[in-house]
Amino acid sequence: MARKRRLKITPILVTLNILVLLIIVGFYVTRLVKYYIKEQGSPTDEGPTLLVDTIIKKQSYMDLTKGLVYDEEKLIYTYKGDVKDNYLLYSGMLYRIIGIDEKNNIRAVSEDVVTMIYSGLEKGYADSYVNKWLNTQENVTGSGVYESNLYKTELLANTKVCTDVIDNLTNITCEESNFDNKIAILSLNDYKIAGGKTSFLNNGESYYLINNDSNNHNYYVAKDGEIGISKLPTRIGGVRPVITIDNNTELIEGNGKKDSPYIIEKHDIKTLKDVYIGNYIKYNDEIFKVVNLDENSTKVAATKVLENENGEVIVKKYGSASNYSTDKNTLGQYLNSDYINSLKNNKEIVDGDWGTGRLSLSALDYATATSSTFKAKIGMLGLGDFYIQDIYNVFTITRGIESSKVVMVITDTGSIYSDSVTSEYAVRVAFNLDASTKITGGSGTKESPYELGVIKDEEKKEE
Repeated sequence: MARKRRLKITPILVTLNILVLLIIVGFYVTRLVKYYIKEQGSPTDEGPTLLVDTIIKKQSYMDLTKGLVYDEEKLIYTYKGDVKDNYLLYSGMLYRIIGIDEKNNIRAVSEDVVTMIYSGLEKGYADSYVNKWLNTQENVTGSGVYESNLYKTELLANTKVCTDVIDNLTNITCEESNFDNKIAILSLNDYKIAGGKTSFLNNGESYYLINNDSNNHNYYVAKDGEIGISKLPTRIGGVRPVITIDNNTELIEGNGKKDSPYIIEKHDIKTLKDVYIGNYIKYNDEIFKVVNLDENSTKVAATKVLENENGEVIVKKYGSASNYSTDKNTLGQYLNSDYINSLKNNKEIVDGDWGTGRLSLSALDYATATSSTFKAKIGMLGLGDFYIQDIYNVFTITRGIESSKVVMVITDTGSIYSDSVTSEYAVRVAFNLDASTKITGGSGTKESPYELGVIKDEEKKEE
């Protein structure tokens, strides 16, 4: 009887194992190449680098609790946690990128509060003073303070806002939204998704959120990062604008770190007309911050309060009434005589219109303060001016509510309230410089402020 041929199993198993290993290696090599190309770009890629593409390369794939996280259901990217690589520099102001919306546009919020005003948010965002301050509105006097100070606004798309009425902070939603405005503010949903007080959105300042509860009380973020709710329309709070960068915007330079933010716009800066909001200039050996840009003048504010020759803080009374003037025994008289005459160079300072309108409980709109003005060389910042909140314990130029004997002040905690015109406070000066004044040096930072081609005293005499 013939013996049956026995099947040799070992070579077959070895072959199968090798095939399995090749499949596994091929799978992971393919994934490696895929994610390398996604992060680094294809070696055959040509043309400009888009900001949105650069950001998407930073997507978190392992830890979905921090970094740039993709939501496959909503088709959006969101930065979560205390991230350090989402900085954007635009129009001279530093922003933090919040994420990428469903249209592949980039949403970003200012790193800092940029002004303080009454919000009017109890009426809803569309009719609020915040919206009016941020967005230019047709035939609305005083609107668009923020937008009008931005460069190259064609880079901006309309911003999505979540306007849900929220009564329970354990159930924060974003079911009611619109793209009606170019510029907005953060929502409760934005703050929650980013990680709340443990996220990059907690910057140590207090600022408005866009949502109300069913009683039209407005939510805000407190300085400690907790959520608060304002039940009175007379609370003055901070504004952090949210902008949206169009998905076709090219990246000029930067890696998203604070010392190398993404930059999407640049232009030559030859005169004061060309500078950005928030830039610093050196004038009369002091440092000033740019707070407004007009066609013919550039408004700047001091970065410290007035001091005497011994370095001691000068404190003053406002006067006998809250309307700013150069009448005898007023702060306005001191600033427009003693102070301006003490400057080595002052020819570049031009007349400015300083708000003397008085707000009331029925008219809390920041624009009311500038409905009437007083012309003078030297003034101070008022409600709705950029960076009014930078220095504490100083007078503002804005008149107090309901009385001619009170004026608004920045307190030692950074809040704004009305105090008597006979109280004493430090003084932070502001003035307008001729926009045609040449820039002769510096880079516009606090460490390297722009230097101006001022006319020296000797040159004045020759004229």
